Amino acid sequence: MIKIVACAIVCVFILTYLKTINSEFFSVAVLGAGVIITALGIDYLTETVEFIQKIIDSSGINAKYFSVILKITGIAYVVEFGAGIIEDLGLKSISDKLVFVGKTAIFVASMPIIYAVFNLFSELL
Repeated sequence: MIKIVACAIVCVFILTYLKTINSEFFSVAVLGAGVIITALGIDYLTETVEFIQKIIDSSGINAKYFSVILKITGIAYVVEFGAGIIEDLGLKSISDKLVFVGKTAIFVASMPIIYAVFNLFSELL
């Protein structure tokens, strides 16, 4: 984690310097820095997914619900990443619209789980 924080701090210094020298490349550099920092954090996500997969395998939960949860989590992270970069570039209104679309996509992706919960309640009644 120290490596990621150090990389982020170095990126901030470079971006601050670049913004004063050439603002045309600043937007591209912000995107690049975000991608680099995110790529460094992928290992943590991989470990978490593997751990959750072991829990699901041992518990007997249907694996299709796990894939839906992963999809929802992925949508949330990608939208948050994109919205953050867009907001950093000064386009808050576009960022807000991206967040709205992301929430809608999460709702649509969660339909199988909502359906399963509805069926469970129906069977209990």
